[in-house]
Order: sequence, then structure tokens, then C-alpha cells
Amino acid sequence: ATSVLDVGRRGRDLARAGVRLGRLVRSLGAEVVHANGVKAALACALDPRLSRPPLVWVKHDFSWDGIVAAAVALRSRRVVAVSEAVAETFPGPLRRRVSVVHNGLPPIAADRPCGRRLVLEALGAPESAPVVALVGRLDRDKGHEELLAALPEVVRRRPGTRVAFIGADNPRRPEYVGGLREQLERDGLADAVSFLGYRKDAVELMSGCDVVVVPSVVGEGGRGREGFGYVGLEAFAVGTPVVAYADGALRETLGDCALLVPPGDREALGDAVVRVLEDDGLRSRLVECGRARLQGRFSLDEMVCRMKDEYRAAAKAH
Repeated sequence: ATSVLDVGRRGRDLARAGVRLGRLVRSLGAEVVHANGVKAALACALDPRLSRPPLVWVKHDFSWDGIVAAAVALRSRRVVAVSEAVAETFPGPLRRRVSVVHNGLPPIAADRPCGRRLVLEALGAPESAPVVALVGRLDRDKGHEELLAALPEVVRRRPGTRVAFIGADNPRRPEYVGGLREQLERDGLADAVSFLGYRKDAVELMSGCDVVVVPSVVGEGGRGREGFGYVGLEAFAVGTPVVAYADGALRETLGDCALLVPPGDREALGDAVVRVLEDDGLRSRLVECGRARLQGRFSLDEMVCRMKDEYRAAAKAH
């Protein structure tokens, strides 16, 4: 059975949710609690009665790092970081209770010709158009402004380039999309970029693109740096080259199978996009490298096996 607890948005709401969660966990007779993300872990940590059963906290990103993360880690029997970059949050003695378990991806199959037709139809673009995609919620952290700053030079060197922004609006930042559209109007590029919104077929759309860009930047509360980088690996799976900022976990997950440029270097970002669009040999090398890397390091079965080991270790130490 599944029970959903509303934790609200305020600190006292989270504390109350922790109390309710404690009652639920005890009623179930759980031997281990898996807290998926910092908010869930904090809810558990706020109720001292949840020190038994032991807590396994899976940390996905860099949000709430510092005192909050350290306090939650002290209340956790094990901390599982999804990357070495995320694990670096914890210095000294705390690092000894941290394991790194990479996220795993299920097998992804994509029909690239079908994906190409799909994305061109969504963009209203001709077959010859180079297509660049940025996949992620419409928020500053995901780097849409970075790509737009590089776009005039990309379009100058590769006329007809089209950009697909694939992702839902952030309801807490309704002004963000308006700002992006104003920038496009100022640059005379309003027709070059399409806002496709949330799409269940985002992976299929990526398979029809010529390059996927991951220019994430640091935003509020430390968010923005990629703690893992699912989108890049999904692009690997469907055979689409990746250009990204070399920040957060992206150097670790994407390695030399993507073109990584210094964080915040918009000129280098645009140049890397053009290189991929122009160089068939480079594109082929990145695609083959990405597929091999994905198969060797990020299987779902491996992740499940490693997480079971973490649960057993936490329960045994209890």
C-alpha cells in the first residue's frame, strides 16, 4: 500500500509531517527507512523516534548543503550519494558513512528517424534544420539563458538552427519564460526557439535532435549544479551527442563522451555546439563513446543490487 503525506512548505509543516511519518513507519514494522532526497530525510531526522529503524538517506543533489546536510547525515545510518561530486559535500568523519551508488537507467529504445519526424513537426522546421535541445524545467538553474546568449553566434555560423526547450514551467518563477522571450525578441531570434513544454515523449524528441545541451548553472540554495545528469545519459542512450558545462557530476557521469566546456563560458558553449553540428566524425565518436559508457557504468540492475547491499548493511548495524 502507498500512503502520501503532505509536508507543506514551511518548517513547522515538515516537523509535523515527520511526526506522522514516524507513526506510520512504526505501524508498518519497517526494518529500514529509505529517505529519497533531503526533504524526506529531514522529515525523518526531525522526529527522534525515527532513529529506529535505521535511516538510509539517498542524496541526489547539492540543495541544503552545509549545516542542514551535516545534521541530517548525523541522524542517518547510511548516506547514499548518487555521484562522487555529491559525496564531496561531506568532509572528514562524515564521509565514512557515505557510499556512492550511481543511478541506473532502464533500457531505452528509440527510433531515430521517427524521433526526427516528431521533433521537426513539433518545431515546424524543415528536414535540413540543425536541431539543438535543452531538456529541463523552465528555471534559471537549467541554463536556458546560457544557451540563448550563445545562440546568435551559433545561428550565424549554422543558419537555420532551431532550438527546442523541452520542459514544464516553474510555477514559482512565472516571470522567467517572459524574460527569455523578451531576450529572443531583442536578438531577433524569436522564430529560432520553440517552447514545447512538458512532454512525455521527451526522450523520443531527443533522439531526433542533432545535439543536446546541458548548461546548468548554480541557483538558489545551491541548486543547479547537476548532482547526476540524467538528461545527458538519456541522450547517450538514444544516440544524440551532448555538450555541457563541466560542473557538478557531469565530468564524472559524461566523461570524455561529451564535449564539456568551462562553466559559464558561453562562447565556448556555442563553439562546442557548432563543432558537433559541423563535424560528422566527432559526432559519431561521441555517440559510440556514450553508448558504451552507459552500458558499462549505469545499469539499473547494478543500482538495485548496490542499494540492497546498503539496506542490509544498515539493518545489520542496527
